[in-house]
Amino acid sequence: MDLDQPVYVERDGEWLRARILYGIISAGRPAFTVQYHGDRAIEENVPIFRIQNVDVTQTHNASSQAYDLSTQAGIDEMLAAHNYWRSQVGIAPLTWSDELADFAQDWAEELAAKQRMQHNPNNPDFGENLATGTNIFFSPEQVVNLWGNEVADYDYQTNRCAPGKMCGHYTQLVWEETTEVGCGMVRKDNGWEIWVCNYDPPGNYVGERPY
Repeated sequence: MDLDQPVYVERDGEWLRARILYGIISAGRPAFTVQYHGDRAIEENVPIFRIQNVDVTQTHNASSQAYDLSTQAGIDEMLAAHNYWRSQVGIAPLTWSDELADFAQDWAEELAAKQRMQHNPNNPDFGENLATGTNIFFSPEQVVNLWGNEVADYDYQTNRCAPGKMCGHYTQLVWEETTEVGCGMVRKDNGWEIWVCNYDPPGNYVGERPY
């Protein structure tokens, strides 16, 4: 097992996202110290049979948690994370669009091929949020929270971002007239990953508040 790599660890009958912090030999057998993704709890002396790599766990749909969008669990987590932020301001939830997801996935693959982050110049008329990282292994919820946490830099009264800050990802999340979302992502072998979400109808019209 590679240290500081994302894995799934069985705890109380569930396979949960975690990272391996370090390993030891205990009673002649390998054991690992892991930190869980959700509650950040650290557990020591975890035997290797309680650890699975990401591909194995997700291929067998063994967990309700996800590191990408290759399973229904990942899609559900991405949608739920969007709707959490919308619920905080009392607006209707989004529904998932396979059409938007396919469009987002195509652009994510183009960006991954160039290892570049930029908005799609051929976007017909969808809203778009992007996120990228290296050797992070984002979960869908983490990606959405990157955008949602921009609320700290958004002033609803003035409808402006704080000086020098971004808040447009957040305002797209909570744009009331948006009804659908679809997302795609690519994670390369070198650890670089790109996430793309598209929204219909789009938000962020100049001079308009999101809700």
